[in-house]
Amino acid sequence: MNTQFSPLLFAKKHRLVCAANALSAAFVLLFVILSVPSLFAQTIKIGISIVTSDPTGMTQLRGARMAVEEINAAGTVLGKKLELVPVYNEKRDYSKAKALISTLINDSVKCVITSGGSGMTLKAADVTIENGVLLMTGSSSSPKISALEDNDLVWRTVPSDVFQGRIAAHIMDSLKYKTAAVIHLDNAYGNELQKAFTESFQKKGGKVLVSVKYADLQDYKSTEFKGLVEILVKQKPQVIYIVSYGEDGSKIANALSPYMGDGYKPALMGCDANYNNDFLFGSSQSTIDGMLGLVYIHPKNSPNYNTFAAAFKEYETKGDAAELSASSLATLLGAESTNSYGATVYDAVYTMVYAILKAKSANPKDIAANIRNIANHKTNSQAINVGEFAKAASILAKGGDIHYNGASGSLDFDDKGDVTSGTYILWKVAEGKFVEAGTISFP
Repeated sequence: MNTQFSPLLFAKKHRLVCAANALSAAFVLLFVILSVPSLFAQTIKIGISIVTSDPTGMTQLRGARMAVEEINAAGTVLGKKLELVPVYNEKRDYSKAKALISTLINDSVKCVITSGGSGMTLKAADVTIENGVLLMTGSSSSPKISALEDNDLVWRTVPSDVFQGRIAAHIMDSLKYKTAAVIHLDNAYGNELQKAFTESFQKKGGKVLVSVKYADLQDYKSTEFKGLVEILVKQKPQVIYIVSYGEDGSKIANALSPYMGDGYKPALMGCDANYNNDFLFGSSQSTIDGMLGLVYIHPKNSPNYNTFAAAFKEYETKGDAAELSASSLATLLGAESTNSYGATVYDAVYTMVYAILKAKSANPKDIAANIRNIANHKTNSQAINVGEFAKAASILAKGGDIHYNGASGSLDFDDKGDVTSGTYILWKVAEGKFVEAGTISFP
């Protein structure tokens, strides 16, 4: 065997080893890029799921778009621009909800905003929690959301219906109603609002004589409510609480019409989801005249809301936002309540972005761990108002503390990810219109 050292052979082998190592390193780098695309993404993506038939759907999309465009105009987030990625569900089709959210997650979205009702948010949460994605809603109010085992990844900027139910019971008690009947949707929204109301009303000494539920459908064109209404009026309650959406609510009101005679005419109480033109114009006016109800609204006389509202009024929808059907709330109370949901979603975007800046990370767990740090009031934190993104970014970059005072009001979050304060309009139907009978705030 010839063991003589050959410089030329050694150099050739060395070049081959180096080339192999370089090729191996290239494959490793390519694998990392393909496996962790978010590290090399040009934008930070925020997804939003919109139900286009929801009266506030367009408003919520506009609120999110305006926030993203404001932030991009003011600078960057961890050196990147924000990108809003929308998906659309036409008629609150629960069977499509999970697939739409999965589409967002497959597009490297790490934060998702949901609209279209509590049922849609709960369906979305099934997917986001499993995939470690942060979810925030500005409109879903079911108490069931608070009870999710969510690893602190589900949040909302709108109050829980625990408060709406309690306030409805308080109003009925103040009007000396001692007996009530409830007709409600059989879904996360209807069941939980009915439960919150019943518990509060009975604690005040009232009695719910009967409670009936009906299926949550995409439309109610062929649905009759006569049989359910007969069950309600047979008990002769002083007040009937209707927990419905628009079309179904109007059919319930119309089914009640034959029973609203001189001998017996119960008072009617409605909810936030009745506050739309579908309900108002679809119902017998003589039946719903004088009806009371509640709907969430921004705080009154709030400088932060006023700043938001002025910009929101001037903001022009563009692209797919303009293609959505016009909100059926747009002509009510000067769109005040409609715009309240634009404000909650606007705040959802800013809350997530400030948490990203605080965490110096767009990882959903890191964002969730810092939401209370940038939102809840605490000693030595600096207040950040609407329109002060550059100021907030500067403070956070230096390691300082802030608390964001949003367009929708205080954003102090409890241990369930729920806001701890809010305001409701007490609405009344008078002469074929919704009028404001008062406002009620908590705590």
